[in-house]
Amino acid sequence: MIATEAARADKFVRGLRLDIQGLVRAFRPTTHADALRLAVDLSLQERANSSKTAGRGSTSGQKRKAEQQPVPVPQRNFRSGGEFRSFQQKPFEAGEAARGKPLCTTCGKHHLGRCLLGSRTCFKCRQEGHTADRCPLRLTGNVQNQGAGAPHQGRVFATNRTEAEKAGTVVTGTLPVLGHYALVLFDSGSSHSFISSAFVLHARLEVEPLHHVLSVSTPSGECMLSKEKVKACQIEIAGHVIEVTLIVLDMLDFDVILGMDWLAANHASIDCSRKEVTFNTPSMASFKFKGGGSKSLPQVISAIRASKLLSQGTWGILASVVDTREAGVSLSSEPVVRDYPDVFPEELPGLPPHREVEFAIELEPGTVPISRAPYRMAPAELKELKVQLQELLDKGFIRPSVSPWGAPVLFVKKKDGSMHLCIDYRELNKVTVKNRYPLPRIDDLFDQLQGATVFSKIDLRSGYHQLRMYRRQHFVPDMDTTSLL
Repeated sequence: MIATEAARADKFVRGLRLDIQGLVRAFRPTTHADALRLAVDLSLQERANSSKTAGRGSTSGQKRKAEQQPVPVPQRNFRSGGEFRSFQQKPFEAGEAARGKPLCTTCGKHHLGRCLLGSRTCFKCRQEGHTADRCPLRLTGNVQNQGAGAPHQGRVFATNRTEAEKAGTVVTGTLPVLGHYALVLFDSGSSHSFISSAFVLHARLEVEPLHHVLSVSTPSGECMLSKEKVKACQIEIAGHVIEVTLIVLDMLDFDVILGMDWLAANHASIDCSRKEVTFNTPSMASFKFKGGGSKSLPQVISAIRASKLLSQGTWGILASVVDTREAGVSLSSEPVVRDYPDVFPEELPGLPPHREVEFAIELEPGTVPISRAPYRMAPAELKELKVQLQELLDKGFIRPSVSPWGAPVLFVKKKDGSMHLCIDYRELNKVTVKNRYPLPRIDDLFDQLQGATVFSKIDLRSGYHQLRMYRRQHFVPDMDTTSLL
């Protein structure tokens, strides 16, 4: 089963003959019925053309009996592969020669101008890039339901960045079109105003069918067909909202092209030297739009090429966009924090509660009290020390002591610039009985994490003051604050 109607139509087109397949694809049928109708019409038209050609040959043979007789002209020999082949002018070409057309040595026929044989130039529209059997002009003429008569002609001066840079007479800028920012090209050499089919899909714009097929010629000689348009597109220029009807066209680098039809209707003129567009619309005051010329658009490269450029020393700039309008996530917004406020307080209210296991420091037998002289501090550090000690006293974490034990204090600067108070307990650690117990191996811990999908981390608000000291232990080393006196 085929999922969508478009996929069904595409599968049907792939099964057609190659000559008809290309013609059907040019009209981009979206349904199987449209593709079938186009294929049948093209097949019938091909048979009708072949019948007309055969009938025209027999009729012309009856009317021009004189041209059936070969004209006695000298025979010319052409060497090919070491053999001589005789070439004699055909009866039909004798009549052409009588009208004064020279004989072409390339194709062997009488015609004026340069010979187009083998040049990939269309014999019908004289444009390069396709042959006469795939000419868009012939295609639109063969399909009857696409509008009566020949297709309307249009032109565009630049459809991509390269053509705009070569022209130098165009103005580009980024303007809002129906609420979506688009790269707009002001092109006085374009006969109509166009909009990119990719931009139509991106902005989800509604399209309407054209009353006739429009054949648009480009500077490269390519002819593109357009069958749809977007009416009443509102484009904002220098604070003024102007409507424009845009024809849908396949373009690469530009989203919208404002051509001569729209420029003339709005009395707009382009100053190529200043890259300005002046509007002198009678219904509103005159205003100007300053464009940016034909700036080169950034090119997209692959990750492999970017890695090579960075390894060669090329500058790389990493840009990120952050939405500052959204409110930052706070800790109070988490449900767990709201349900257990006693576990997640803003500040420690006081001493921690008594627990079953009390913390004690065991010393080696025969240890005498240790006291070390305080470190020298700068006036700013002494001021900060006094502030932090007062905070600890107010919370009850410390108390004045006259113990013979003493350890110096110092400050360590944090990343945020604040000062972290540290106590030098190295001398005490030398006489402390070590708690020896087996520690788990890191590999074993990683093995235990295998298969886990949810992880949590507890970050203590303060690295100290979490456990009470053993109530009977009075030899705890004190901080020496004699420097504050």
